Amino acid sequence: MRACKVGSSSRRGSTLVESAIVAAGFIVFMAGVMEFGRIGFAYNQVSFAAERAARFASVRGSGSGHAATATDVQNNALGYFSGIDRSQITVTTTWTPDNKPGSKVQVRVAYAFVSVMPVISKTGLALHCTARDIITQ
Repeated sequence: MRACKVGSSSRRGSTLVESAIVAAGFIVFMAGVMEFGRIGFAYNQVSFAAERAARFASVRGSGSGHAATATDVQNNALGYFSGIDRSQITVTTTWTPDNKPGSKVQVRVAYAFVSVMPVISKTGLALHCTARDIITQ
């Protein structure tokens, strides 16, 4: 009878160890899922801001009466970001050959994503998107 009690208590101990290992693995897995969700969230904002800023610049060419400057385009793009560090965002606007109707505008938005999990990246990830549009006004 005593042998059964010793065996059942050792089983409880092994169950505790196994549960701790599984729980640790599950927590790391869930942290990874959340981190990749943050990356997706940031990239979605970067691509949306680039597309909207290019559209903003395309309807504010030299024929519109109020031509958009690179600062105007940058401020417009920054307005689409929330929940991320705006100091890590760069917006570059290029007009080819100029900002007259029929020319092209290109807006490149880049974000230096800093991961909280060093396994993903110790230095950060460069998320960037380039949007192009034809100036209509």
